[in-house]
Parts: sequence; C-alpha cells; structure tokens
Amino acid sequence: MKRIQVLLGVLLLSALCAAAQNIPLLDKVPGHRVTFDYVYGYTSEGKTYDNVASGQMTVQGNAYILKADGLEVISDGKVRWSLDRSAKEALIDAVDGDDIVSNPAAIVASYKEFGKALKVNASGADSLDVSLTMEDGTVGRFKLTRIQFHPEGAAADFTVSRGDLGKDWVVTDLR
Repeated sequence: MKRIQVLLGVLLLSALCAAAQNIPLLDKVPGHRVTFDYVYGYTSEGKTYDNVASGQMTVQGNAYILKADGLEVISDGKVRWSLDRSAKEALIDAVDGDDIVSNPAAIVASYKEFGKALKVNASGADSLDVSLTMEDGTVGRFKLTRIQFHPEGAAADFTVSRGDLGKDWVVTDLR
C-alpha cells in the first residue's frame, strides 16, 4: 500500500509541477534543478483524505528523485529505480519518454495542457498550493513548500548503479 501511495504521489506531483497555466513560479522550472517538499491529499466521492503522501522531490528536465515514506524513486528519464532501503529491495523498469505515467517529469514541457483542471489555491515566493481535477472527478491537492531553483547539475545524480547497492539487495529488473 505504501508503494502505491508513493507512486501515485510521484505521478500526480510531477503532473502538478507541470500542470500550471501561466504560474510564474512553475514557468521557471525548465532549465533548472528544482527541489521542494510536498504534501499530497485528495477528495473522492465526497470524502477528503489529507496528508496521503509527503516527501521531497528533485526535478531536472525529464529526470527526478522522489523520497517519500521510506521509498526512493530515482529516474534519469529512461530508467526508473524504486528503492526500499530498509528492505534492501530495488525495482528497475524502463521509462517511455512520451508517457507521463512512465515518466512524470516529462510533463514539465507540456504543463499548460491541463487548462481549467488546475486551480491555484495559494501561491507564494517559495510555495504553491494547487488542486488538480482528474477525469474521474477525483481532486488531488498538492502543497509544495521550500521550492528552490538551482543551476542544473550532473545527469549522473539521477542514476543508480547495481554495484552501489551491495550483494544483499534483491533487485528485480523489469526492463
């Protein structure tokens, strides 16, 4: 269940990073390495679920690192590693660069396509609170704080080597 919540958070958070229309804070994302803390919740069928997932995210182009609820997801835009360091388990899968489900960071380039589905609840110099209405009527709410823009860094920061994990790790490669 924890992995499902984190992966849902990855997909929806990355969509959020890209979903705003003419929001100056998000218009600055391309060409930077962006870090932020987030809290995700949603409303579905009249019930509200606050603080479903929370963590930290780093985005650079199509690459991202998400740390949440004991799980790390690291992707260079081509390969995604999901790491559970406490269980010493890793799942590797390929990312289709055109599929925002497989590569949520790719949506940054097309963020204005969400149009009226996005509602800005509040925006500050380093924070953003938005709601995104999905096709099924579910409304995801994202609160981003401590948003920081940095110069782009090394692409190698978004990769994992099997050798770095150690022999006691269980690695499942689905590529």
